[in-house]
Amino acid sequence: MKKQYLIFLILPILFLFSCNRDKTPPVLELPFVNAEIPSVKEDLNEFIDTSVLKPVITDPGLILNWQKENWRIQEYEIFSWDIFADTTPILIFDYADYGVQNRMLKRLAFYVEKAGFRGQLWHDSDIAHLHGWNAHNYRDVDLARFFDTARKTGFPLLDEEWELEKLLLNEKIIRRENGNIVPGKGAILSIARESTESLRRRFLAHEGFHGLYFVDNEFRNFCRRRWEGLSEPAKIFLTAYFDHQQYDTKDEYLLINEFMGHIMQQPISQAADYFGRNLPSRLENTMRASDLPPKDNATGTWPELALAFTSEAQALSDYVNLRWGFTAGRAWSSR
Repeated sequence: MKKQYLIFLILPILFLFSCNRDKTPPVLELPFVNAEIPSVKEDLNEFIDTSVLKPVITDPGLILNWQKENWRIQEYEIFSWDIFADTTPILIFDYADYGVQNRMLKRLAFYVEKAGFRGQLWHDSDIAHLHGWNAHNYRDVDLARFFDTARKTGFPLLDEEWELEKLLLNEKIIRRENGNIVPGKGAILSIARESTESLRRRFLAHEGFHGLYFVDNEFRNFCRRRWEGLSEPAKIFLTAYFDHQQYDTKDEYLLINEFMGHIMQQPISQAADYFGRNLPSRLENTMRASDLPPKDNATGTWPELALAFTSEAQALSDYVNLRWGFTAGRAWSSR
């Protein structure tokens, strides 16, 4: 028994001395030793939360007449723009009403776009009396900043907002990285069933073109060139109007995006009336009236603005038609 015990002790020592000192000793190989173990970072980003909806991939135009009884939940349905689904996802939410939409996106609107509010998370009581938007659009960069700020400050977001974070993580529009929420790829857009049929179409076109602006660098550059070439009176007027609407006009990225979106939300044939009568009339009796060019009192219009923005509508519409087959007033393929 003692002999066997001594042999058991000596054998490992002999084994080690038998190995060449300049070489790595043999390693006992077990089935799991060489298995590839994902890093924590990869593991978190690959995790799919099955408690939230997977977007329905479709052409945005089909959403306008999507039967509500076919929605998977009562509050909203979520879609993914078909031509971008495999590369840079653009999610489109269709909400049951403005109330549901506000609970998920109103705080985002103030954090991302509203002058005097941007960059800060506001409690519901701070913004309850203020209007958000009737339709929304946000890119990956701003969505990541919003949720990263909320997590690091322990801000009490609503359940609907945390639900949105899960959806964005699932679709990799935002990602977890080293304890931070960082941008992934993509954007979100939204409309609501509370809007009239004509407004839903206009809002979807407006938000849809914002989606293109977010994900396509060439389109952004084209929009910038059109803005830079716009006449000074037209620029002054539109900046004043956006300021009136509470957009942060100091943000040039936002300013050019809204310049394009407001032009492209309706057909070219409607640009003259919208920019030459509708919008300037909203400023006529405000402190921003001095930012308007001369008015033609006989027609009650601003001809200089009508001409300038009709020209921009034509140029932008021609561009998106060449690139994607879209036109002003239609950011989708179905007719």
